[in-house]
Amino acid sequence: MKTKLVVSFLLLITAIWIAGFSLFAFLPRDNQLRTLYPLMKVSYGRVCHQNPDKSFFVNGLHFLVCARCTGIYLGGFIAMCLSLFSITKYFHSQYKYFVVFSLLMLVDVLINNFIPVVYNKTSAFLTGYLFSFFAVYFVIFESKRNNFSHSSQRDK
Repeated sequence: MKTKLVVSFLLLITAIWIAGFSLFAFLPRDNQLRTLYPLMKVSYGRVCHQNPDKSFFVNGLHFLVCARCTGIYLGGFIAMCLSLFSITKYFHSQYKYFVVFSLLMLVDVLINNFIPVVYNKTSAFLTGYLFSFFAVYFVIFESKRNNFSHSSQRDK
């Protein structure tokens, strides 16, 4: 129960964070909220390099984080959403997925930064998404498992 409450709170915070970096691209050009774009750009610049060539563009504005960071935040958000339902009980070996997708993202980062190839936003997004999904799900799963085992030991 406590884990579900914490996940719900983190889900709300993550939703606000995602809205913050993507909202401006979907607002009409005459919307007054667009005046906050420079301030938000500086704020998100603390967590991402914000290279426009590595970001998604919508309506002439790029997201305030790169494609990989977009994937990381969305992956974590989806993992938190699914963890609130029993659908995720079918992921038995989360640690294995976490390691595999961590290595996959590392390889993608190394290829995109150290080998002269054209940056691929799709692969950056997907590797970020998969890494984050399984990292967040692994933490939530372990948290639930540890809370359950500790509560059953106290009942004895």
